[in-house]
Parts: sequence; C-alpha cells; structure tokens
Amino acid sequence: MPFHIAEHQLIGGAVLVLSLIGLIKEQWFLANTRKGQRLTHSFGPVRALWILRVIFLTGILFGGALAAGWIQPIQWE
Repeated sequence: MPFHIAEHQLIGGAVLVLSLIGLIKEQWFLANTRKGQRLTHSFGPVRALWILRVIFLTGILFGGALAAGWIQPIQWE
C-alpha cells in the first residue's frame, strides 16, 4: 500500500512547522529581520513580541486544522 499525503496536509504541516520555528526563534526574528525591526519600532519591544506570538500561534492553529482536515481548502472546478 503506497503512502499518500494530500496536498492540504502537506501545506498545513508546513505552515504549522514554520510557525512553530518562528515562535521558538521569536527574539531572533524581531532583531534580525526587517519586518521584525519594523514591528519593534512601531509598537515597542514588548508589544511587538506579543503581536508576533499571536501571528505565529494563529499559524500553528491554522496549519494544524488544515493538516487535520478540519478546514477544507477551496476547490476550483
């Protein structure tokens, strides 16, 4: 029996893993990327950290839901 993974599972898993890595490396992201520096400059270091956490947690939840099949992608026919 061949192993088959659906496209939405692959994309959901990738979003989940990348968001998890971003959450783990949040300080690096804020200090070393233009978008992180812009967040820090615009909102201050504490608020920027919380905004970034919310973004990555949303990515983790969305990626997990997509990979689990709870969210169905749009099908164009």
